[in-house]
Amino acid sequence: MEPLPQHPHVEHVVFTRVLDHLTASEYALAVLCSVSRQMKVFAVTKDLPGFEEFHREMYERSYHRITAKGSVRRILAGDHHATVVAIAVHSMHKSAEHDRLAEEAIHRMAAAEVKEDARRWITSVRAWHERTTTELQVAMTRTRESVGEAFWTSALQLDD
Repeated sequence: MEPLPQHPHVEHVVFTRVLDHLTASEYALAVLCSVSRQMKVFAVTKDLPGFEEFHREMYERSYHRITAKGSVRRILAGDHHATVVAIAVHSMHKSAEHDRLAEEAIHRMAAAEVKEDARRWITSVRAWHERTTTELQVAMTRTRESVGEAFWTSALQLDD
């Protein structure tokens, strides 16, 4: 694994902001999980094409975001071991992969011919999905800039 660049002050400032963006992403994802679970209850939404895949992706997205956030908290607490930083990077990347799968499922739901009630649910899902993914992307960009391309690339090679 590539060594980390050593800039403790910059690192702390950057990772404080990364944590802020992960927290905002997690907030939006929590609402999205709640909306998704509620959609399972209603006949008009539970059988939408792509809905089951979308709902399943909530688990992976949540796990990887929580792992990334926990790793960033450890970094801010002074644990700068390269594996902790690598796990933060890897977890953000895995969460983004599952965001893309969820987005594909959202597109399938949106492309279906549905009643207006279902369309409103899909619109809500899209808005919360965009919010959670945007915040994650900002966190990833700031992290990547902080750790450098070589470390970022090596962190993506971690085993799942």
